[in-house]
Amino acid sequence: MYPMPDSASAKHMSAVTVAVPATTANLGSGFDAVGMALELENCFTVDLSASDFSVEVAGEGAESISRGRDNLFFTAMEQVYRVKGMALPPCSLSIKNCVPTGRGLGSSATAIVGGLTAANHLLGDFLEPSALIDLAAGMEGHPDNVAPAVLGGVVIATGGSQGHFHVLQLPHPAELEAIVAVPDFELPTSRARSVLPHSVPFSDAVFNGSRAALLGAVLATRQWELLHAAMEDRLHQNYRQKLVPGLSEVFAAARAAGALGVAISGAGPAIVALATGGSARIGEAMKAAFASAGVDSRILLTLPATAGAHIIGEGVFHEDHRSEVWR
Repeated sequence: MYPMPDSASAKHMSAVTVAVPATTANLGSGFDAVGMALELENCFTVDLSASDFSVEVAGEGAESISRGRDNLFFTAMEQVYRVKGMALPPCSLSIKNCVPTGRGLGSSATAIVGGLTAANHLLGDFLEPSALIDLAAGMEGHPDNVAPAVLGGVVIATGGSQGHFHVLQLPHPAELEAIVAVPDFELPTSRARSVLPHSVPFSDAVFNGSRAALLGAVLATRQWELLHAAMEDRLHQNYRQKLVPGLSEVFAAARAAGALGVAISGAGPAIVALATGGSARIGEAMKAAFASAGVDSRILLTLPATAGAHIIGEGVFHEDHRSEVWR
């Protein structure tokens, strides 16, 4: 059971705007457990004074996002209202999308976390972040995207019992820069998961277990010289290689240009490289490698985000609230 607010704690407002960061999950060996928030946000304004459900969308993937009651943001809001024993009233939603959709950067997680955060704020902030993560992970199916979207920074999250997740936020990796190569095609998560095997060789399980342990230690201690080894993976990336033309070449180009580690971002097809300098050079190398494989791509230069989902206004929509740099 989640704590319930008293009547005096509820917010008396009809509209709120929430910003939610993109995330890059897995980081190679941390499959379904490790994620990092990025300084790239989607913004959502929800207004409870509307007479019916409606959605307006501008920006990335606008044409593919539901304009109806089944929008993921509304579904997430409904989860919070249900906890309080209330029905979600009709509301309008305005979305400013800066996170590419279908690329493995947590666009669906932003909608889930955004809806939960907005509803929780409108109802008096009665749910703690841990409860929001539990609800979000229950909707998403795993916690590695939603946990950093809630908390910011780098998060390790694993399933617990009865719908509760064990979550640990690591020290903020201020030195790191994230370079994301975003190819010009989408890869549905369902498709990316369909190519994964039901079992793996014992030696591969040991390989990934040791690398995942090393990854957590490297992120906690900032021994970046070990990041390449820590992000090595045998559980998912090899199987997904056939879905991302040029994958191995982009990996090699990023490392040759100075990346400390490189991995498929989430389910892909975006590829993320981590570095402590030389981001522009690494990005150009990744873009060129994709081009050599016949794939157009964009390069996003960004940083790990310190903040997770946060309210940026009550009834205020910030058109200029974005931080991405495309090249």
